[in-house]
Amino acid sequence: MSETPKRRWRSRIASVEAAAIAGLICALGWSVGLSGLLDAPSISATAQEISSFYENPDAGRYTLALLQLMVFATIAFLWFIGVIRNRLGDDEPKLFGTAFLGGAVSFTAILLVGSAALAAPAVLIRVGGVTPDPGAVSMSRAMAVVLLSVVAPRVATLVIFSTATLGRATGALPAWLIWLSYAIGIVEFVNFTVSAPTIYTFPAWIALVSVVMLIRRPTRRAPAE
Repeated sequence: MSETPKRRWRSRIASVEAAAIAGLICALGWSVGLSGLLDAPSISATAQEISSFYENPDAGRYTLALLQLMVFATIAFLWFIGVIRNRLGDDEPKLFGTAFLGGAVSFTAILLVGSAALAAPAVLIRVGGVTPDPGAVSMSRAMAVVLLSVVAPRVATLVIFSTATLGRATGALPAWLIWLSYAIGIVEFVNFTVSAPTIYTFPAWIALVSVVMLIRRPTRRAPAE
């Protein structure tokens, strides 16, 4: 019996290729969005530098566009997570599957709150027509740095470790990517420097996993007798 168009469509959006494409969209969107949102006066900027930056009326419009990009990329990330869990099915170890899902949801919440903190001063101009106080801008930026450079990378390691373990248990990922993921996760977890490059490690890892999923057919382990 041939598949109906509706069933074929459901199969396509739940395929490995769909997950990989969603992962690439997520990685690109997060990288572009964060790069743009971080392109604002830093914590050490003077009050004059902050005021001059936010006096530009285009700052609010540009920032709102970047914030929307972050939201769309986050939706793509959740689709990436959902399709992977769907493909694993009953082969998914419950402990690591729960850590995988919980870490992913927690990371998205932290990322969106951090992004909102970066965008808030410019949105205040766009929506309220009010120039933000330089002190408030510095505090908002400091909160974003704590969330994105300190908290988010630690939560991301939970996703990286659990993905590597799931890939190892089910044969869904090649051995070299599994061990590379463990190494990246360890470095992310013990790295306590507050720097912008740390923020891009997780999107880069997602892009790598997505490319591997696109070019490699998964091999499932034979069930134990």
